[in-house]
Amino acid sequence: MSEHENEPTVNKPLRVGVALGSGAAKGWAHIGVLKELAEMGIHPDKIAGCSVGALVGAAYANDHLDELEAWVRGFSSWDVLGLMDLSWRKGGLISGEKVFDVLAGRIGELKIEQLKKPFSAVATDLYSGQEIWFKEGDLRHAVRASCSMPGFLPPVQLEDRWLVDGAVVNPVPVSMCRAMGVDVVIAVDLNGHRRNSMHMLPQQMKSRAPTALEKQQQEAKEPDSAFMDILGKGKEYIASFSEKFSMSTKSHPGMIAVMSQSMDILEQRHKRARLMGDPPDVCLVPQLADIGTMEFHRAAEAIEAGRQSVRQTAHLINSALGR
Repeated sequence: MSEHENEPTVNKPLRVGVALGSGAAKGWAHIGVLKELAEMGIHPDKIAGCSVGALVGAAYANDHLDELEAWVRGFSSWDVLGLMDLSWRKGGLISGEKVFDVLAGRIGELKIEQLKKPFSAVATDLYSGQEIWFKEGDLRHAVRASCSMPGFLPPVQLEDRWLVDGAVVNPVPVSMCRAMGVDVVIAVDLNGHRRNSMHMLPQQMKSRAPTALEKQQQEAKEPDSAFMDILGKGKEYIASFSEKFSMSTKSHPGMIAVMSQSMDILEQRHKRARLMGDPPDVCLVPQLADIGTMEFHRAAEAIEAGRQSVRQTAHLINSALGR
């Protein structure tokens, strides 16, 4: 008998990875998922992200999730419009410079290999259709490439490649997460619950009219009411301008609605095939059907939906982790 035969077996803790999927404004649900997992005592070791999942995942991997949450919870619909720098000649409706300048302060300006936790982001080669995995290099560059929704944000150049949204090829990057060497993959599918109506798409970029009481409160805060009146008219103009691109009805879908809905159809078909071939150990599907593609100001609702999805599947998560 070997002298080591009777020694007790030491079980190594399972390495947990999260695969954070694409979903534009629905992506703030990832914050709720990660926060609720932490409440359960689960702190994922490695993070794989696609599109907005790459953005939230990068913040988490650098211990900046609290800063990101505080920022997005303070969003109004006007804040979202203020970050949209319209661009007609760069391959996208907005250039994205303002967005990623602000985001850099929330996720950090550094190399991927300098993050506190292993992180990867997926993007798509626009011309070859090849899946590109960012496992090192400039973090901002990787996140921006992964988020570059075709037609809305311009593609990102990497040497002789042009890269677009990772959702085109791998909307819920389970395969990338497994390749990072984890034992358990928890995936987050932001588009698992859908509505057939087009009204969930981005018509909500138009701000509602303020009430009489809100107008009085604003005037009391601002002594220069004439200036504020001019500013208000400017906002109305911007809203009416943006509405031309965001109106979404079944009879007259706007440009963004067409792009978004088409991408969503392609993504759903591709996602089902990918997840059937490489299923995660646990798949979380937050209830987000009511949140439109561009409703980034509804962060509180999305975050709570993320938390709820973890609570509802806590038994499955514990089972997968052998707890």
